[in-house]
Amino acid sequence: MESAQRELASVLLEHICSLGLISDFTYSKAVDLVHSVIDFPELFQYPVCLTKEAEIHECTQDTK
Repeated sequence: MESAQRELASVLLEHICSLGLISDFTYSKAVDLVHSVIDFPELFQYPVCLTKEAEIHECTQDTK
């Protein structure tokens, strides 16, 4: 999973660079940083909630 997250971050950075939102230099340094980080944070981890907290944030689907 960690390598998939690194690949995703690299693809996103490449796309941002291709749009001209960051320079090639910034892109290369950001990619280096992504691949050098030892502990990559979980991107798709769901927050842990207690049952009561989860009920507050849940939405019911419109069943009409």
